[in-house]
Amino acid sequence: TPDQKIRIAMDKQAAAERDRREQVLRAEGQKRKAELESEGVQIQLTNESQGNLIKVRNEAEASKTKILLEAEATAQAIRLTAQAQAEALQAIAQQLQSSPQGAQAAQLALAHDYVKMYGQMGQQSNTILFNDRPADVNALMAQAMATLQAVQAPKPTSVVPSSEALPPVVEDTTENDTEETPEKP
Repeated sequence: TPDQKIRIAMDKQAAAERDRREQVLRAEGQKRKAELESEGVQIQLTNESQGNLIKVRNEAEASKTKILLEAEATAQAIRLTAQAQAEALQAIAQQLQSSPQGAQAAQLALAHDYVKMYGQMGQQSNTILFNDRPADVNALMAQAMATLQAVQAPKPTSVVPSSEALPPVVEDTTENDTEETPEKP
């Protein structure tokens, strides 16, 4: 019967329409799922980035605070050391002025420390530079440079005296020769 054929066709058409709607709904669901997952990843990355930024800022602030505190402590230690040294120098100056033998005692103490320092240097190295003018830094530097140049200079195979290395010749102006002097009658 034609009615049954129409009904079968209509059932097929309705089933096809349901399948099409199901596919559309499924696709829309997958699309929405992908959008939500993308938004979730974006929010997660934003949160992690902000967290890392806060962490870096906090670490930088902590480092800055540490450096400032250490610098302040070092400055305070230097001030206290300088103050203690100034007070010690004032006490020494007062003692030197109050005692007639104070200057001699100070010179003896300095000489003792000077000798002790050279003894310590001798334990650490086999080369010690002595200077007849210990307060003359220029002379000490010149002596050190001359020593370094002598050590670094290439060793000659034969020794040829240089006129610069020889001491200047000093002529004797006194008369040692016997001259004939006229005798007086």
